[in-house]
Amino acid sequence: MNKLYVLTLALLLIAGCETSQGPSESQYERVSREIEELKRQSESAGIGDNIKITVNMLSAGESESFAIDSLLQYVDKNVTVTKRPEVFNRSGLKIGIAGQNFKARLDITKQQLKSSEESELFIVLADGATGYINIGKEIWVPRFYYFGRWYSSVGYEFRQAGRSLQVTVRKLPSGLIDMELTPVFSRFLSNGGDLELTELSTRVTAQPGQTLVIGGGDTSEENVATALLSYSKSGERKKTLITVTPYVQ
Repeated sequence: MNKLYVLTLALLLIAGCETSQGPSESQYERVSREIEELKRQSESAGIGDNIKITVNMLSAGESESFAIDSLLQYVDKNVTVTKRPEVFNRSGLKIGIAGQNFKARLDITKQQLKSSEESELFIVLADGATGYINIGKEIWVPRFYYFGRWYSSVGYEFRQAGRSLQVTVRKLPSGLIDMELTPVFSRFLSNGGDLELTELSTRVTAQPGQTLVIGGGDTSEENVATALLSYSKSGERKKTLITVTPYVQ
């Protein structure tokens, strides 16, 4: 029988209290507004492409997780636009575009790993549509801290909760592809609902065929990245690195 664990969400912001935003909109809000306008224009014109997203997940044991972590030094994290930078920085997540040497280093790392698991999947979305990248069903950490304002302590069954990334894609007039990513823990709340960490939403713009890398997390820390990217199998802790590559069809 599955054990019941308690999720602790550290609310550093006071629930229901409005935060001063100032007269100007944030970069994330500006980009989102521009994307929504492009969406309305394309819908009124009746045009749009399908976008295929190929996802690769590489997992290694705790003793070799440093090898996966080392790949993040070949990732440009300055191209991301986060909704709440101060919250995202505490999450432990690292998201960015693969640099020039990333693929070569990834191939070398795969050869050097003594024990690893690799899986690949793809989803096809209409221009402007939303889908989910399913990462796994088990959460290794019994609790994690999310610095948001709308959540309180809830209960969940360890083996029933799902880990995924919600992704919304949009082809821009320049030919680039905008991707908005939001971590989601499905069947997670005590009422069976999903926990969408909307304050961690991140936008990345990439060329078709360019690879987005998602990593981070530390098995010694209780943060969102660890909960999203770590799991236990046969008593061994494992950590996952995700690559996401969009193509226009």
